[in-house]
Parts: sequence; C-alpha cells; structure tokens
Amino acid sequence: MKKLIYTLSFILLITVTRAQEPIGIEVKSNLLNLVAKRPSFSIEKTFSNKYGIELSYTSGELNIGRYYKYDGFLLRAKKYADEIKPGNLIPFYGLYLGNLNKTISKDGYVDRTGFISVASRNFMANSVRAGGNIGFLFIPKKRFLLETTGGLGYGKYFNVTNYASNPNPKGYLDFQFWLSAGYIF
Repeated sequence: MKKLIYTLSFILLITVTRAQEPIGIEVKSNLLNLVAKRPSFSIEKTFSNKYGIELSYTSGELNIGRYYKYDGFLLRAKKYADEIKPGNLIPFYGLYLGNLNKTISKDGYVDRTGFISVASRNFMANSVRAGGNIGFLFIPKKRFLLETTGGLGYGKYFNVTNYASNPNPKGYLDFQFWLSAGYIF
C-alpha cells in the first residue's frame, strides 16, 4: 500500500510541475451528498487549461438498511482532454488519494429456514483509499460550473474497532459518484 501511495504522489507531483499557467480556482459542492444530510466542499486549482488539483472534504450520515457515518479528505489530480473554456463539455481523467473514517452498524438477519443469513456488521475504522477517476466539466457561463465525476479504487482499513463477533474487515471497493455545482474565481 505504501508503494501505491508513493507512486500516486510522484505522479501528482510530476503533473503539477508540468503545468505552467494558472487558470483559476474552482469552489464547488457535491449535490448528491445532500442525501447524506451534509454538504461537501471542494476547491480546485487549474493550470495550463489542461491540469487540475482538487482537495475535497466530505462527511455524511445514512440510515438505509444500515447506519453509515463517514468523513474524510480526497486529493484528486486531473488531466483535461480539451482546453477549459465556457460552453464546452470537457472530459477529464486522473488519480485520487484520500482517507475515510467510517462507522458502520447493521443488524444480522437469519430467515426462518436458516438458509439465508446475512452477518451483522458493527465497526469503526479509518482507511486510506486510492484509485482513478473520470468525469466531465461543463461551464455554461463565464463563472458557473457543473461537474460530474466517477471514481473507482480500493480502500484499506486500519485502526479498526470491531463491536461484532465477525473478523475485522480488511479493505473495500471504493466507488464514488459526484454531481457538483460551483463557481470559478
């Protein structure tokens, strides 16, 4: 895991040093996170009309079939396929690295026949996650922006406090979907 983090950090550093001309700063929020009762906050610095570095903070709480509370930071490095200009739908891709603190609680279920059972989960943990992301940026006006981002990666748990009799969780598939609105300064 350390090698992966060092490799992603090195790629991020190279991307930043290759960028030359600053374009602006974007401030945005993931509208889908409002389902989890809390807003998210992101700030992105774009360079050379082609590159961007985004730092995001997200937190939330869901209670749909299980109690799920989370918060964490995410650092994304992006490369835009086209020049960043108003009126264009601009695809991008990149890498991300972050942390996520989770609390998950779910009661177990066993049906009357005993054939179907789902184990209970009750733990708190910190995690480190990394992966790739793709998305689209759309700037309909000079300063307003809309962005959609999907990410897929892997997260590794550490500092696990397990309240159930199940073995400690080791890791998870990290899937993200963001629909953000924001403003360019």
